[in-house]
Amino acid sequence: MSDFNALEELATIAADLRLIDPAIEKVLSFAELSQLGAASVSAMLGLPVDPAGQVAARDKRLMKKFVREHAVRTAEFWSIPVPGDADAVRAVAGQVSFPAVVKPAAGSGTEHTVRVADAAELAAFAERFAVVPGLDSRQLIVEEFIEGTELHIDAFWDGDEPTFFLVSEYLTPTLDAISGDVIDGSRVLNQEEHGALYEELLAMNRTVNRALRHDAERSVTHMEAFRTPSGDLVFSEIATRIGGAWIPAVLSQVLGGQDVWAAMVDALMDGKTIEPRPTAPFLAGVHIRAKQPGVITALPSEEEFLGTPGVLDYEIRCDVGDTLLMDCASEWCAFVVIGADSQEQLDTRIRTATQRLRVETRALTESS
Repeated sequence: MSDFNALEELATIAADLRLIDPAIEKVLSFAELSQLGAASVSAMLGLPVDPAGQVAARDKRLMKKFVREHAVRTAEFWSIPVPGDADAVRAVAGQVSFPAVVKPAAGSGTEHTVRVADAAELAAFAERFAVVPGLDSRQLIVEEFIEGTELHIDAFWDGDEPTFFLVSEYLTPTLDAISGDVIDGSRVLNQEEHGALYEELLAMNRTVNRALRHDAERSVTHMEAFRTPSGDLVFSEIATRIGGAWIPAVLSQVLGGQDVWAAMVDALMDGKTIEPRPTAPFLAGVHIRAKQPGVITALPSEEEFLGTPGVLDYEIRCDVGDTLLMDCASEWCAFVVIGADSQEQLDTRIRTATQRLRVETRALTESS
């Protein structure tokens, strides 16, 4: 296929599948950008699918509308359908309480996501975004900026009941992780120590699933939420897929080393319960980033990864010679999963890993 959203190509593939195997039971989507395509193929194969719920799983505006209708707190938000329309952008800016977060309405990760301090910064970003090449949709959402701890919640569901439910805390809020001077990653929160938080987030996740009409079937969700300084929870967004970046590798360690992708297929197809069997009492995933933009000149070796205390697994996503712009938190270099016997030991091992494991770059020049 040329693109996940190429409707005619999806239709011909669906027709071919119906001719080859008319008894297909389910279409699974492993990635963010394939979710709408998977829903389309499901409908073309005659499988039950709710288009509005699938659209809301991608478009953050519709997502927040549905969720708020079910009495879940979200950030206030505003829509900019045409970023190139300066008058419309000014009109929205007049309603916004700054600072605010601006991002594609149907984006993924933190690509093209910024925090703006005032109307002038919002207008400048909208003007730049209007001419960014290679985007399927140019509509923007502007959100109230929420102060607090950022959490991600990864779960497998059999209808309204989770067969696996895990809460993790980002080490640095994702928008701040663009800086090379912070530790980028997340740590798993122990359910025994954070039982009340787990209960609150389980209730929120259940309600969000109902709001988006994902509660009548088996599904996988990756939800993000903020915990404000006062302890309130604010829904951020949700995806019907496994979390990205280092999260799959951490989930595999939570499952005792079992591959999370295989576990997901077993859960979705056969309804198998996923039993957590963590390989270490305390777990975290860390993104090993360069300190500054440039051309990559060196990456950690296998010996360096495995020789770092607590490293259970690692993955390299880039190559020597690649260019890092470091203008987006989702520009991945390398990940490590770290285990420890205590929270204090985990924090120490996270700091040690980020100090020992280095992605080296040389500065970009005009010839680069």
